[in-house]
Amino acid sequence: MILFIFEGAKYEPPLYKGIKALFFPRSDDQVLCSFCSSIYTFYKRLKDDFDGFGDVVDILKEEKEKTDPNNEIFKYKSSDFESIYLFFDYDFYWGDIATKNAQVIELLKYFNEETENGKLFISYPMIESIQYTKELPDNQYHTYNVLRENSVGEKFKKEAKNFCAYKGYAYLKNETNWKHLVQQNVHKANMLTRDTLSWPESKDDVRQELIFDAQIMKYVLPHNKVAILNAFPMFLYYYFPRERFQPE
Repeated sequence: MILFIFEGAKYEPPLYKGIKALFFPRSDDQVLCSFCSSIYTFYKRLKDDFDGFGDVVDILKEEKEKTDPNNEIFKYKSSDFESIYLFFDYDFYWGDIATKNAQVIELLKYFNEETENGKLFISYPMIESIQYTKELPDNQYHTYNVLRENSVGEKFKKEAKNFCAYKGYAYLKNETNWKHLVQQNVHKANMLTRDTLSWPESKDDVRQELIFDAQIMKYVLPHNKVAILNAFPMFLYYYFPRERFQPE
């Protein structure tokens, strides 16, 4: 079994189900569960009463007991899952940025292997960045960024929606468009980590930890902004052989 943990319940599960229909059409071993709060709340819940991190499935069950006691997660325990993938936003609008960054770094170090503790993927500044594109392929995607003051909630969601060349989400039901999204995000990630707008020589070149470090050093600290980047295309690149999405 594979467990997918999402930050939100409104946007991420339907978006992933579209990905599943295109890329995992015959897979029936996936469990989807939403934490329904930020990565920083997730960090706090994992750390509560523990010297290190608690069991992520147990934490999910505790949260769902309050809001969704019939959730599918109650059928399982951690040992039932061969792999765990987590998807959260880098919400850096509120609070002390140094504390937030330290917490994300700790989570990325812990959730760095899907067959062990799990593999964490981060969207900058949030999952709605998937819409922040002009007509695909968008050759200017690597230039897009957002100021901290404009990255908050509905403000960024509205900006991304208005920026997008497509109305609605029908374009995300197209496998070719997803290939373009993977290529755009991977090229941009490689530019962040290796200073070259090209296809990475290795998946290690665009590890989530390296991307986060580059965001902090090149955008967050010096300019109070982040480069637009989305977790789902980066997951697809990580999951499949790197040649699957490589530009011709």
